[in-house]
Amino acid sequence: MLKRITISVPEEIAEKALKATHAGHAESVSAYFAQLAVREPDWADAKQIIDDLIDEAGGRTDADRAWAHSMLESDPDIDAA
Repeated sequence: MLKRITISVPEEIAEKALKATHAGHAESVSAYFAQLAVREPDWADAKQIIDDLIDEAGGRTDADRAWAHSMLESDPDIDAA
């Protein structure tokens, strides 16, 4: 079942979605964003995995745990610089 929602995105993102649609990479703009969402990892699961690994490693400090969680939210383009 599909659920209709409305989102606002920057103009360059909307153009990217339209280009992908016109190039045949997605059936529609909606399908483009749905495909992105399907490929996006479930961050809640990833945070739980990090917590489990930290606990298995002997329970690091709260600062260690906070740092590990912050890495999930970091921008890979910034981190690569």
